[in-house]
Amino acid sequence: MLYLHQSHRLEVLLNGLAEVARSPLPDPFAAELMVVQSKGMGRWISLRLAERQGVCANVQFPLPASFLWQLLRLCFGELPERSAFAPEVLVWRIRAWLERAEDVARSPRLAAYLNSGDERRRQQLAERLADVFDQYLVYRPDWIEAWEEGRLLALGADEEWQAALWRHLAAGQGDSHRARLVRRLLHRLEDGSPLALPPRVSVFGVSSLPPVFLDVLQALARRIDVHVYALNPCREYWGEIRDQREIARIAGERSADDLYLEVGHPLLASLGKQGRDFFDRLAEFPQLDSEFAVDEAEPPRRSLLEVLQADILELRDRRDDRPWRLAAEDDSLQVHVCHGPMREVEVLHDRLLHLFQRHPDLQPDDVAVLTPDIGLYAPYVEAVFSRRQGDTFIPYSIADRGMSAEQPLLEAFLALLDLPDSRYPTDWVLGLMEHPAVLRRFGLEADDLDSVRHWLQETGVRWGRDGDHKAGLGLPATTRHTWREA
Repeated sequence: MLYLHQSHRLEVLLNGLAEVARSPLPDPFAAELMVVQSKGMGRWISLRLAERQGVCANVQFPLPASFLWQLLRLCFGELPERSAFAPEVLVWRIRAWLERAEDVARSPRLAAYLNSGDERRRQQLAERLADVFDQYLVYRPDWIEAWEEGRLLALGADEEWQAALWRHLAAGQGDSHRARLVRRLLHRLEDGSPLALPPRVSVFGVSSLPPVFLDVLQALARRIDVHVYALNPCREYWGEIRDQREIARIAGERSADDLYLEVGHPLLASLGKQGRDFFDRLAEFPQLDSEFAVDEAEPPRRSLLEVLQADILELRDRRDDRPWRLAAEDDSLQVHVCHGPMREVEVLHDRLLHLFQRHPDLQPDDVAVLTPDIGLYAPYVEAVFSRRQGDTFIPYSIADRGMSAEQPLLEAFLALLDLPDSRYPTDWVLGLMEHPAVLRRFGLEADDLDSVRHWLQETGVRWGRDGDHKAGLGLPATTRHTWREA
């Protein structure tokens, strides 16, 4: 059975999850599976469950892709550790195809693009195509299936060569790519074949999932209990709301009222399109037990943020109402304009200190900071939030960083590979020298870097290997301020 638990608050969803988790599994040694969309969410759930129940043990928090791979291994036994269709492998197979002139020549548009650039353009295109094909496997498996059958779907001028490239990549690979494996998995789940499935699966904190993952959950729910805890900002049906531009595009010369389209809440209409489609897709499931839980019958409206949340919850459009009177001390919703990432993090640090002082019951583990690219902000967070003598320290951790950020040696190796294509700026080279592995290789200590910085400042080194390096960049071939003078 598929159970859909909805709420506009994560804490309310957690109450439902804790209630279900209290029901023991048939096998006392079986792990509880809770699928989450980030490692940070898994950590938050484990801490909150431990607070409520005294302990949180034998719980696994796989990401959706990892969970799907676990199911595939349960159904089909051992699978290769790395698929031939993994993006990091696919990029080199695509690069080899792009090197074949007879294949590229079939598409004049593709050939013209590659011939107008150098090898770097060919590599960048291969990397981009590897990511695009990986997305096709998740979001457009029907395209993949049609191309493998030799059919075109009139998708545009680039479809023919992309289909030819995919058929070349898929040739001789059997059922090793994700779309084929998922098709086989769905068939196994639906035909009643005996499978060693987990006794229960929970999917927590999601507001959107790929269609292929929803298909797997629907098929899985015919065998076991599947609980989906979805963040839904609105308790009313909002599947028909559209933003103004979308209404204008759909309606054309007709009236939006004749099509029964409305804006509802403008923020939800413009920013919630992906969530709208997700909940519409869930509503189509034939066997679905759905509920929407709230913590208060009447949502509070004491601040601007609470008014915004309550209006979205009730799908209320205030554009024709009188303006909301903002209290002088209301700072629940803030917008800060900063000149760069470093300043953004500094302002964040100051605002958090102010909030902790203003609300003594607020704890650091109650705060989550979201960024579009944590890799960009991580160095600034460490610089601003690191413990300093005499300063107030805010405990913090950085989640969901890439492997290079978690492995300093790998980060140093990647930086070393990028060095020949750079201008050899002093700050970059010095940053590379700060890595412990580089210091050990040259027998240096961290304190020696102060002497290196002093020498570079005295000699005036700024960038560039030598005069020839500058000449290659179209500049005068002078060694002044280059590493040659150091």
